[in-house]
Amino acid sequence: MSLARDIIDRIFFPNRDVHAIPVLDGNLSPNERLDRASVLGEAIEAPDALALDAHGTLYVSSGRTILACGGPDFVERRTFAVFDAEVGALAWSATSGLVAALSGQGVVSLDADGAIVARLTGVAGEPLRCPTALAIGDDGRIYIADGSRHNPASEWHRDLLEKRPPSGRIISCDANLSEARVIANGLDWPAGLVVSHDGRGLLVTESWAHRLSALSLDGGAPRILVKNFAGYPSRISRGSRGDYWLAFFGLRTQLTEFVLREDAFRMRMLEAVEPHLWIGPRLGGAADYREAMQIGRIKKLGIQKPWAPPRSYGLVARIGADGAARESFHSRTSGEVHGITAVLPDPAGRVFAVSKGNGKLIKLPTGPVSE
Repeated sequence: MSLARDIIDRIFFPNRDVHAIPVLDGNLSPNERLDRASVLGEAIEAPDALALDAHGTLYVSSGRTILACGGPDFVERRTFAVFDAEVGALAWSATSGLVAALSGQGVVSLDADGAIVARLTGVAGEPLRCPTALAIGDDGRIYIADGSRHNPASEWHRDLLEKRPPSGRIISCDANLSEARVIANGLDWPAGLVVSHDGRGLLVTESWAHRLSALSLDGGAPRILVKNFAGYPSRISRGSRGDYWLAFFGLRTQLTEFVLREDAFRMRMLEAVEPHLWIGPRLGGAADYREAMQIGRIKKLGIQKPWAPPRSYGLVARIGADGAARESFHSRTSGEVHGITAVLPDPAGRVFAVSKGNGKLIKLPTGPVSE
């Protein structure tokens, strides 16, 4: 059993890294700043990623659709493009236009009318099935995070629980999505990617390894900046002060960490239990009375306490170049802004994010922290 293995490891291998879940403290201390964020416009079904073009149009991926948002606080919405696969990551390039990741299909670039101009479906003889993040270099090159060789991006929960050897990679290609090559391999579900402020490297998040790394634009071994986050890091964007904005789509829990060590139970669960009832992080939404719970999550009269073990959670952090948190925005277990998959600042100093779990486009309450 896992407990016995942990005890044996502590006795015979005292220096082994056990990846204990770190405490949320300091600049990552829990607060309710996300729940005080301004909700912009009507609800959006499962918004996933954001991109802002040179004309001030905000693009939001939602299911198989890309929405173009404009007007005051982006409350005016129109359908920009529709595909036959789920749309994930987005990025705006002055050279390539809007670039979009399609789950199971690859990456496409679109013209001003939403028509496909170029497409990348594979690299190094393997299909590009799981594009999770996009970044645009200062020279117009496009960088792509391919989360897994085994599952499309829409099957992220299965990929976590299958616990296969890390197979994610970072791909570099030109502005026309050609001349693609792999510059990093063996990553554990890379979900966030951004070109550094100096334009000479990339910052990469790995969700299942809970870490942030720096990588040369030419590839090579990543340099770990933060090796053990308390949550699952998602997409990352450049800030205006030499900093970065990092979204976390969920927090780790002792129950999930325990299940990930119990291989027989975990595989049986994948075979016999409906996916939405699997033990593990959720992006949010309504609870199901059949789902597994940790002691303490549900209190008397069905009231969830803010400090209860989180099945879903909302978290955005502003970090420095070294990965250290400068400030954070939380929506705790009892909140309603969970499953943050993307965060994006604009030139005016505003910061936007999407709550995929609760279907919201929000503007963060940036400014002095009052808590």
